[in-house]
Amino acid sequence: MASVAANQNHVVSSLAGRATRLPKLLAVLALIAAVMIGLLWNSSAELRVQRLRIQHPAFVEVLSGRKIVQLSDLHFNQHSSKAEQRVLSQLHEMQPDMILLTGDYVKWYGSREDYQRALSFLGQLRAPLGVYAVMGDADYSFSRASCQFCHRAGSADPPDLHEVVFLRDRFVDLEIAGRRLRLAGLDCWPPLEPNLALVDSLVAADHPTLLLSHTSLAYARVPAPAPTLVLSGDTHGGQILLPGLVWRLTMRKPDPDHLYGFFQEGNKMLYVTSGIGTTDLPFRLGVAPEIVVFEFGAAE
Repeated sequence: MASVAANQNHVVSSLAGRATRLPKLLAVLALIAAVMIGLLWNSSAELRVQRLRIQHPAFVEVLSGRKIVQLSDLHFNQHSSKAEQRVLSQLHEMQPDMILLTGDYVKWYGSREDYQRALSFLGQLRAPLGVYAVMGDADYSFSRASCQFCHRAGSADPPDLHEVVFLRDRFVDLEIAGRRLRLAGLDCWPPLEPNLALVDSLVAADHPTLLLSHTSLAYARVPAPAPTLVLSGDTHGGQILLPGLVWRLTMRKPDPDHLYGFFQEGNKMLYVTSGIGTTDLPFRLGVAPEIVVFEFGAAE
């Protein structure tokens, strides 16, 4: 009888222990769910302004006191009016001296209406030193519509829907305050990849270069002595926060070693932005969308 009573007490004690642990487990799961929902909401809804200060002497000499904004991976569609207005509102407050765009203005295989939304957005961009851009791979996914980024519909004339200068495997040299700055662009076509062999010919040897390239693959090809800042997008910063090893193993991105952020090797620098829009999945998780602001000079 004593043995039976002991077993009963053990069962009661075990059930009581489980009953005590269950609420704790539910509380932990609820906390994890709340954190995930919070990350998802914040990462999707908040448009962050990322500010970087470039202190390389060659760039400071030309661009001291200037403000340059980078936009990337907008992935506009017919329903992107809210995102479009948020970006335009931020630009109006910032009043940048130059705007640089690094591709993917529409969603993959977008409709003509999606392209019109992107073109309408580009038509509203203005900056004293100009607006310059390169194409992304998504922009070429509907080739008949993509022509309007660089040409007037049905002709080889310059576009009439916007004033953005598209740098398709070419460069322009600007004179700013008596000094030269090169703006160069590496195209994504064909076949939806940059021709990396062109990098040497795009980068200036005797004055600084801002090199726009949708993917960061160009960074490795920049000649070491040339003062160059490569601006890229494409990755969305991963869009979902995962360990770097995951991206290296899956090779989902062409350059997993430069998924997001600022990198420097001697005279050459790279910034890979997380961009603004989304692709594949219609949300971000732990990776906020951003507008990037570059300023030049010693840290204040």
